[in-house]
Amino acid sequence: MDLCNAHAFIIGGSTGVGAAMTRALVAEGAKVTVLALAGPELEDVGRETGAATIAADLSNLDELDGMVARAEAINGPVDILVCMAAICPSGPFQEYTTEQIRKTVTVNMIAHMELVRQVLPSMISRRTGTITTTGSLSSEISMIHLGCYIPSKAGLSRFAFDLQSEVQDYGIRVFTFALGSVKGTPLASKAAEDQVVGFIEARAGGIGVLTPEAVAKRMVDVLRSNRKRGMVAIPGLAQPLLEFKALPDRLLDPLMGRPARKRKRSNA
Repeated sequence: MDLCNAHAFIIGGSTGVGAAMTRALVAEGAKVTVLALAGPELEDVGRETGAATIAADLSNLDELDGMVARAEAINGPVDILVCMAAICPSGPFQEYTTEQIRKTVTVNMIAHMELVRQVLPSMISRRTGTITTTGSLSSEISMIHLGCYIPSKAGLSRFAFDLQSEVQDYGIRVFTFALGSVKGTPLASKAAEDQVVGFIEARAGGIGVLTPEAVAKRMVDVLRSNRKRGMVAIPGLAQPLLEFKALPDRLLDPLMGRPARKRKRSNA
């Protein structure tokens, strides 16, 4: 895919990996629109890169009404939707508040699903487009004290996995990037405030530790490629784990997925 002049709408592109992705796509010549919370980080990334910026609170779904249309009024039809935004409270599950649970699931999963819903009609009519979601390798193993973050990330990844099958006949690519530990980002630092999560991070040491820039480079490489869809582990050494866990779906696709897609085509 030629990224030059493509319109990339980055959700959560003002800090951490999202900000690195903003810089990387601008460097590729893409037209970038960044959606993030209002604040100095959003202002800074817009000033630094020249990306268009839109301020909104993803935990308030009312603020997302017509959001893709707003982005397209600035930079034209969205060619790439990059779903990066996430929050990560940590601690014993019984100590979470109702508001923490609601906000985490809304920001990490439901808000992204809503923006995908908004962007799909245009992509389907043009029979082109790329959608990326950001998962976590922590959702592939047993973890404690991340009882809101991990389920919300796992739900988003499952949504993207099924969406791949639903939209592949329209020429739309869907990727999920399952990330390992990205030290020093606001997300990782907030999670590590919990002693148990901090202990796990320390025990893991430097294994598979990433930088925002390294993650963004790998994501851009995938977007630039001719790859159609899939789950991509970053770091790559975890890719066999993702492939193994996806094996039942792949084996059942000829029995379930393909006939369903055929029926959908016949009813179109």
